[in-house]
Amino acid sequence: MKKINAWLERINQLITLVGGAAVVLMMVHVSLDILFRFTLNRPLPGTISIVAHYYMIIAIFLPLAYVEQTKSSISIELISAYFPPAMNRFLSGFTLLFISVTSYLIAYVSYDVAIKNFNSKSAVMQGDYTIPTWPSYFILFVGVFLLGTYCLVKFMCNLTGGVEQGEDK
Repeated sequence: MKKINAWLERINQLITLVGGAAVVLMMVHVSLDILFRFTLNRPLPGTISIVAHYYMIIAIFLPLAYVEQTKSSISIELISAYFPPAMNRFLSGFTLLFISVTSYLIAYVSYDVAIKNFNSKSAVMQGDYTIPTWPSYFILFVGVFLLGTYCLVKFMCNLTGGVEQGEDK
């Protein structure tokens, strides 16, 4: 289990780099659009659609598993600090299982939507340009599937004692 967990953590880091690259590309793309719009009176075609359907989706959904891995999400521990350690371990395991099941349900539905959009070759028109949007629907699937898989492996590690509570990053 530890090897699978380590493998998933490396994948999460790589996928998060892709999300970071999307943010950088988005900044460059929007900056060039503004520069060309005000200096040459020729904005880059499709900027709004590409930002909304690709850069933002990649930046938001691909790093979800990494956020869970690094425990960077917001958590409120008003009463759990007073629980015994066994209860906190149980709640942690239940939370991982709940996130995993919910993520897999979202992945299941999003995969169906992605396939429908792929088959219909969904696209948006911006000006004279057609921008295909069907690939962006697969990004949600990949992000939540990776989150579900990471949480399921962490749950299994916690069940089998493979990774101690304070040992993970």
